[in-house]
Amino acid sequence: MASVDPIFAQWLQDDGLWQTNVDAALTARWGAKAVTAERMTALATQAGAGAELARRAAFFSVPLAVDEHLLAGAWSGFVGQIITITAAQLGYAAGADVFVVEVDDNRATGLSRVTVLRRMA
Repeated sequence: MASVDPIFAQWLQDDGLWQTNVDAALTARWGAKAVTAERMTALATQAGAGAELARRAAFFSVPLAVDEHLLAGAWSGFVGQIITITAAQLGYAAGADVFVVEVDDNRATGLSRVTVLRRMA
């Protein structure tokens, strides 16, 4: 019978992998008040987790606007994720990446009120 390395076995049993990202420019600008991104991830590699954290840090590095959309379907599964919305209103014609902060799914109408953060830059 083949044996499994105990460290590898523990890694396989873990809920996910933790990755921490510190932005040097933001730390220089804000000092101790700078946000450090830390997230549990199911991504397979540390490099993949680091790339995802860098993408999220770049999204939050500029001022954000709060927008609300009425979208078809159920969107509650997207809270905490970045999605792309393309719409004729509010400057979304070319498509805009937004961070979903709140969703109110109305299954009776098939519509959801989705509150998002959008980059101002």
